[in-house]
Amino acid sequence: MLLHLPVVLALAAATVFLTRKSALKPTHALACGALGFYLADTSLAGSIHDAGANLLGMLGTFTP
Repeated sequence: MLLHLPVVLALAAATVFLTRKSALKPTHALACGALGFYLADTSLAGSIHDAGANLLGMLGTFTP
């Protein structure tokens, strides 16, 4: 777990930097994907999953 935190922080910083610097490119998308896989292996995975499910639940209640 201790090794994952610096990797997650580095990938998060790289993702933010790369997306702000210019449009999202394939290399940036790979960095975002790698960040997602590392986050899925941390203790935050459950909270992220719950937040995503709640967000999709709220969006599903809106009618056009």
